[in-house]
Amino acid sequence: MRKIHVITLFIIAFYLSCSSSKYIGVSSKKLGFENCLEKEKRYSFVLIDVPKGAKKQKLEKHGFCEYRFNYNDKSTIYVSTDIYSGSRLNYDNLYQIGVDTYAKSRSETLTDTIKNSGTDKDLHWLEYVFGDVVVGYVNVSKERKIEFDRAIASLSKE
Repeated sequence: MRKIHVITLFIIAFYLSCSSSKYIGVSSKKLGFENCLEKEKRYSFVLIDVPKGAKKQKLEKHGFCEYRFNYNDKSTIYVSTDIYSGSRLNYDNLYQIGVDTYAKSRSETLTDTIKNSGTDKDLHWLEYVFGDVVVGYVNVSKERKIEFDRAIASLSKE
């Protein structure tokens, strides 16, 4: 009888800990970039594992494509083909640290990886340029930063 109580309490505690967190698990996404400026990239698809609960949005502007995963807490993960300017979502953050375009830094150095990150009003932001793809996030709380960093690290190209 005592064993049943212990197991029941364990199950209740597990259920409560899971239900208290709104964001549990990840969702694997395959993003199509086959029609986005063919000469600028060497992939058709990008794979990324994003936290569950996002609303996906696709934007196209001047031949560049960007996918955004928007969450209820206003945080966003994005993947873009605009290797020259990055995402408009982080424009103000980048400008604050002296970056207004990647075109100059890409032409002056031989690196194909550029990383910029910081905080704005206690919310974290990050933008990586990995060769021919840009990935990042904005408006991420301290509590969710590791979760979003894992999403960025999961990125792969096909």
